[in-house]
Amino acid sequence: MHRFVFLFLAMPRRLACGLLVALGLLSAPLAQANDALCTRTAIQAAPDAAQRMARLALVEHAAWGGSQLDAQGRLIEAGAVEAGMQPGPSRNPAPWQRVMDYWSAVPPDSDSPLPAQIHFGALRPADRQLLEQALNQASDARLMGLGVGPDQGLAAHEVAAARVALARVAVIDTPWSAAFISWLAREAGEAPTRFAFSQAHADYAAAAWAASEAERQGQPSSYGLRACDLMQTPPRVGDLVCSARGRSSAALADHEALGEALAQRLANGRPLPMHCDVVTQVDASGFDTVGGNLLDTVMRRRLDFAAGARLLDRSYLSDGCDGASANCPDRHLSRQPWSLLLQWR
Repeated sequence: MHRFVFLFLAMPRRLACGLLVALGLLSAPLAQANDALCTRTAIQAAPDAAQRMARLALVEHAAWGGSQLDAQGRLIEAGAVEAGMQPGPSRNPAPWQRVMDYWSAVPPDSDSPLPAQIHFGALRPADRQLLEQALNQASDARLMGLGVGPDQGLAAHEVAAARVALARVAVIDTPWSAAFISWLAREAGEAPTRFAFSQAHADYAAAAWAASEAERQGQPSSYGLRACDLMQTPPRVGDLVCSARGRSSAALADHEALGEALAQRLANGRPLPMHCDVVTQVDASGFDTVGGNLLDTVMRRRLDFAAGARLLDRSYLSDGCDGASANCPDRHLSRQPWSLLLQWR
């Protein structure tokens, strides 16, 4: 199935769109919101690798100092931030170094390592690798080798400090929440045939959407995730909960609309800003998630179930309610257009 997904990405766009229409990916997203396969799977334990992802997420959350949002979406615990130093007696690795490690799970788009860009107010960002090469060219040791100096270039410790500064700025300037999820999947043992490692949540979510459609068509699928309606499917430990974000999020607040956007991304690579968290704990009243790059940290959040159900309360949705009554509490930072559950198969 993963070869099937990436075949779309390699096709000419017009051909890919035609094939997606033939399969129903553009004209008919998922036939039923409460898909029977999603519902049946929801009562089963998630695969071992998915549960390892959840445990790893909790370990990382603790290493970052335990930032937490309560069920109302209010920050009740603040830990480290991406460019800062590690709190407590242990300062190694620093948070920005952990983020650089997360990026190691993402295949680079070019020869430059990720995160690659340094934004400084100009129209185009600078390339981190080129800046590091310039630092090396200006080193004291190199200039002395060319007969310049002594003391005309940067000392070794100054080069090292500037390289660290570039890395920390690149971490700040580049969203890393999808790199965090990709790192969790890699460390849990997932292979590229089962998970689309990417710097964009939309890539692995779109692959899951295509896998779900293939299942409905009776086609074999080796991809590890399927796309389910979060408002109709109970989450399990290790599953991923996702929403659109940015200016387009209001138009993508329901499952089918987001699915159509994911199909378009498969067809033509259209940008689709998203965010996903991994579910780390489920109980009778709700569930906990952990995600990266939320308030510049690894954040744990609590999400409540609707009364008498094991489904997300609608008050968390952007248009779920007005937040002005006891039956509709304000969810603050956790109020998002939640619509997609990526369920491990």
